[in-house]
Amino acid sequence: MNSNEKLKKKANNVISGILTDREIHQKIIERFERELELLPEGGLCRKMINGKFYLYHYIKLKDEMRTVKQRCISRNEEFTSALKRKHFIQKSLPYLRNNVKAMDTFLDKYIPYDATDIAAKLPKAYDDLPKICYQDISEKVYESTWLEEPYIKNEFHPEGLIHGTVCGRKVRSKSEAIIAGLLEVSNIPFRYEAELIIGEHAYYPDFTVLKPRDGEIIYWEHFGMVNNTEYSLSMEQKLTVYRRHEIIPWNKLIATYDSKNGSIDAQVIQNIIKAFIL
Repeated sequence: MNSNEKLKKKANNVISGILTDREIHQKIIERFERELELLPEGGLCRKMINGKFYLYHYIKLKDEMRTVKQRCISRNEEFTSALKRKHFIQKSLPYLRNNVKAMDTFLDKYIPYDATDIAAKLPKAYDDLPKICYQDISEKVYESTWLEEPYIKNEFHPEGLIHGTVCGRKVRSKSEAIIAGLLEVSNIPFRYEAELIIGEHAYYPDFTVLKPRDGEIIYWEHFGMVNNTEYSLSMEQKLTVYRRHEIIPWNKLIATYDSKNGSIDAQVIQNIIKAFIL
């Protein structure tokens, strides 16, 4: 998938997301409007009497601005809840309607960027425009933007970050330094120990990788102390969680391991990078 195809895919995802969001907004608006018709007339006000606050129900005449009826309803929880719900809906509806209007405007005016299409529509004098003039620009911009985005890093045991990579990153093991170094020299964008929320828990995969070939995000876990029983149990538990959430090995997850003597084969790592990332 080239950079132009990536942009088309992302544009389709943007449009699809907005259409879904608009549909949700519209359904909420319709539900709120139906609910308003069933809620009681009037509103709430709060008064202090003898040092205590009491809730009062008030109703205003439609043709006048003066209050014509008030009564204390502090003990009527069902009725006060209905009036509170009504006020919440009344305050929510303008936001929802505004968002629908904004989304309609965006969908009406948004034109997905297509470098190939623009190149094809240039005047005749620009025929045979070299592809280098417009190819891969968007890809590099996207990669640099992704790398510059802030992200939550693993803050546990920072004293363990003692091994340096080719580009000066600090990682926790020599094996991770080799993997990171090979990713760096291959110009593959990645994040080290970036937070990944799965369910209600935070995980920190060793590497979160942006695949240059299609812009997809995959994760890379390297397991070192495979001879340690406790470590191996924790490793299997993490892999099980990943699988349950469709982060499948050799699809969205690369899993590598130290050998029994604690070594790692850099050539094998390079072959994995070529086969699954580049």
